[in-house]
Amino acid sequence: RFGEGLVLEDGTRTMPAELEPLAGGEALLTLREGKFHQVKRMMEALGKKVTYLKRLSMGPLALPSDLPTGKYRSLTEKELELLKSAGNR
Repeated sequence: RFGEGLVLEDGTRTMPAELEPLAGGEALLTLREGKFHQVKRMMEALGKKVTYLKRLSMGPLALPSDLPTGKYRSLTEKELELLKSAGNR
């Protein structure tokens, strides 16, 4: 149903998304849009509850695997350029 898009409780229709089941009851969800609490709302529309959620990437940027929880770092020049070029599409 994710591949077709879902209608949320408030009537909002989501764009199609890709859901890939993983081991241990986990899943990898790829969205092309990001509305307010969209992942949780999409799962609720299917009668499921999200207990853990981790953003792995946003646009052309991917979360570094060595970045400790709760920490941040400045973007590199290359990452800034990727963001600028993504905005021109």
